[in-house]
Amino acid sequence: MRRRKRRQKTPEQMRRRVSRRQRFFHMIGRILFLGILLAAAILALTVFFKVDTITVEGAQKYRAEEIVAGMDVKQGDNLYLWNKVKVCDALLEKFPYLESVQIRRHLPNALVVTVTECSASVAVSSNGGYLLLSEQGKALEQSATNNGLPVVTGMTLTDVPLGQILPRESSDAAEDLLTILQTMDAADMLGDLDYINLSDLHDIHIVYQGRFDIRVGSVDNLAYQLRFAQTVIEERLSPSDIGQLYWDAQNRLHYVPDTAENVEKAGLGLASSTVVTDLTPDDTAQTDAEDAQSSELSEGSGDETQDSNDAAGEGDDPAGEENDEGDA
Repeated sequence: MRRRKRRQKTPEQMRRRVSRRQRFFHMIGRILFLGILLAAAILALTVFFKVDTITVEGAQKYRAEEIVAGMDVKQGDNLYLWNKVKVCDALLEKFPYLESVQIRRHLPNALVVTVTECSASVAVSSNGGYLLLSEQGKALEQSATNNGLPVVTGMTLTDVPLGQILPRESSDAAEDLLTILQTMDAADMLGDLDYINLSDLHDIHIVYQGRFDIRVGSVDNLAYQLRFAQTVIEERLSPSDIGQLYWDAQNRLHYVPDTAENVEKAGLGLASSTVVTDLTPDDTAQTDAEDAQSSELSEGSGDETQDSNDAAGEGDDPAGEENDEGDA
C-alpha cells in the first residue's frame, strides 16, 4: 500500500495556528495572574486587616460594652468579610431602644459604631402589664407599670416582639394608634399627651395637657383637627380652662367646660362624655360665622392662626357665659 503524503499547510494556515496558540497561552496567563492577585488580596485581608478596637458613640440607654458584646463582629475578625447591613439589623433587634445604627471602618484595624436612641412615648396594656412604644410604634420594653407615660386605653397588645415595629395591619386600633402618635409627634404635641382612648374608633378621645378631652371622632382628618385644637387652646382658652373639645356634623369646633376628673375618666374609658348636638338659638347665631370659617380651614385656605381665632368666635369668651357651652 502506498502511504498518503501529508498535505502541506499553507503559510496562512500556519499563521492562524500560531495565533490560536498565542491566544490560548495569553488567556492562561491572564487567569493565572488574576488568581495570584486574588490570592494575594485574600491573604492581605485575612492577615493584615483584623478588628482590634471597637468604639461606640451616642449610646446612653445601653453601655458601650453591652453593644460591643451584642455584635456579631468580634476582636480578631476580619475588618471586611462580614455583612454590615445584617450586623446593624441584628443590633436594632437585640437593643430595642436603638433607633439607628451606623458602622464605619477605620483602617487599619478599627470599627466605630454610631447609634441614636429612641424614647418611649406611650404605654399600652399587654400581658398583665404595659408594653412601652416609641412614637414610631417600636416595641421597646415590657413593664409592670406605665412608667409615668401616657396610657393608651381601649386596646391590648399581645405577642409583639421587642425591637419590632407594631404592624399597622394587625388591627384597626393599631393603625389608628400609629397615626395618632406620628401626627402628634409631627405637631410637637406628644410632650403634653396624657391618654388616648381607642374604645370606639369613631369617637377617639385624646386627653391633652391634663385639661382637655379632644374628641376627634376618627383619624380621617386628624392633622387638621389637632392643629386647629392646639391653636384654639393656646390663643383662645385660658390656662385655667378645663373641658371638652369636639367637632359637630358641620365641622365646627365646640368647647364644653368640664372637670379634670371627668376629662381623665374620658381618657381612661371609665365614662362616656356626651356630645351636645342641639344648639340653642343664641348658640346657633353665635356660630354662623364659625361655620363658614371652619369650612375654609378644612380646605386649608387662609392664615391658620387668624382662622382659628375667628372660628373661636371673635370677641367672645370661649367658655361662654356662666359656663354654658361655647363654641371654640
